[in-house]
Amino acid sequence: MAVAGKTLLAGFGVALVLALAVLFFAWSGLYNVGASQPHWALTRWFLEFGLRRSVATHSASITPPTLDDKNLVILGAGHFDGGCAPCHGAPGGRSDPIVDRMLPEPPELGRAASNWSTEQLFWIVKHGLKFTGMPAWVAQQRDDEVWSVVAFLRALPQMSASQYRLFAIGNPEPRPNDGAEIARNGMTMEALTRCVRCHRGDGQPRSALVPRLAGQSQAYVERALREFASGSRQSGIMEPIAVALDGAAITALSAYYTGAPNLAPSAPPIASNADQIARGKEIATKGVAESGVPPCLVCHGGNRAPSFPKLDGQYAPYIVGQIEIWKRGLRSKSGYGAIMGTIASRLTDAQALDVAAFFASIETPAERPERPIPPPRRGGRRAR
Repeated sequence: MAVAGKTLLAGFGVALVLALAVLFFAWSGLYNVGASQPHWALTRWFLEFGLRRSVATHSASITPPTLDDKNLVILGAGHFDGGCAPCHGAPGGRSDPIVDRMLPEPPELGRAASNWSTEQLFWIVKHGLKFTGMPAWVAQQRDDEVWSVVAFLRALPQMSASQYRLFAIGNPEPRPNDGAEIARNGMTMEALTRCVRCHRGDGQPRSALVPRLAGQSQAYVERALREFASGSRQSGIMEPIAVALDGAAITALSAYYTGAPNLAPSAPPIASNADQIARGKEIATKGVAESGVPPCLVCHGGNRAPSFPKLDGQYAPYIVGQIEIWKRGLRSKSGYGAIMGTIASRLTDAQALDVAAFFASIETPAERPERPIPPPRRGGRRAR
């Protein structure tokens, strides 16, 4: 017993000396924390080892959903182009000399994404990484948005530069180059031009998980942007864009999209049958009395208030996704969101699909404004 006690005491003493030595070394300031000097090999190994073990441990309980939906990839690509590519680069893009001097340097994800599992990528995108400059997702409860980025990252290693451009921003029209305006105004309209990555210049979405803006009232689009900007409507994709807009920009952007041609949507991204549409129509026109669900058309019909959205012709996956968000209480910070949260919580998953199928089935006639509104400009370029 005496020997064991002495051994334990000696071990404690050694640990204390080592701890004091490390503390003294930190106090001395001898270790160069400047990003101009790389880590020692031992330090780099220790940090990378700890990082990988931490990510593996914390992502072990995550179960990924199906990620082969093209709508997810397109949505993730749009956010990646604006939120991730500036640091991580993109196929066909040039590296930023400032980013190249970060320590650690952000990895090129076309290669690095293959080194992590799907679950680990989700955890990293959602929570970020300390001491690396990798931020956490703005809206921590919006796992659906995080999964869209992961879906894109899974597809990224196989993408060429042209494929990436198609997924991230589509096929914008050629834009004239006005160097004088760029010199005067710089990139002040960047937030406006980022909208076309998801919403295109004609108000139609590039992904069925994104809302159609053409045909909406200006009051509704303005309200949505202001809620994103204030954080009362959570979205890791929309909040960073909306917060960069001042009041005049919000008004101009809302007017542009609500005045865009109200074209009929392309082929529905999911199949629905006549029975499903009929059930959805019943809920939309009469409600569900036994569950306390009022008719949807009371607020979303032809006599709706300007601050309520139009659902006719909206893509079903978007409607279903929003109902799920309301059910989870993620849009309850505003008065409008609290109302819909209560209603959505009373709908079953099957009823949500039926309602979405009904509204998606409504044909929207092609309409063009009497006076076409020019798109926002960024350095003299057409935001298309």
